[in-house]
Amino acid sequence: MAREYPPLLTAVIICVLMTVLAGAYALLANEGAPPPGPPPAGTPGTPVTTGAPVQVTSRTFSITVTPASTTTRPGDTVRFTLTVHPEGGFSAPVKIKISATALGGVYRENRDLGTVSVPYPPLTYEVTAPDLPPFISTATVDAVVTATGGGTVRTEQVQLVIRR
Repeated sequence: MAREYPPLLTAVIICVLMTVLAGAYALLANEGAPPPGPPPAGTPGTPVTTGAPVQVTSRTFSITVTPASTTTRPGDTVRFTLTVHPEGGFSAPVKIKISATALGGVYRENRDLGTVSVPYPPLTYEVTAPDLPPFISTATVDAVVTATGGGTVRTEQVQLVIRR
């Protein structure tokens, strides 16, 4: 016998999956491209040891999901955009995972969304808020998007509040 889930839970899962898929798509654009290595010694433009301090730019990234929090009614459509922001020449693949909870922790979902690569285009996705179960006037879906790449881990909190 197939197990049935409440519509709110289904909506929460869909929201989380859409967020993760958008992040994964952005990261997969640069799959397999290795970071640039140092030039051979004596190559024009190669720094020479002079004793002067050299400022090193850190290769890292950040992520944003907009809106980070929104309130909607059942049946309304919400548009989210996930963006990976490379900094200091960062070009490593980024692995995206999502973890969501709803209904006071009764529901928990963890998903691996895959890996995305440069040029990390913004990903836009739409989610339709599900109907709420009887006697429930408000439900909140909390999700954490985790991006890992090049030795860096970044997280972004996302919240969807559904009200009758």
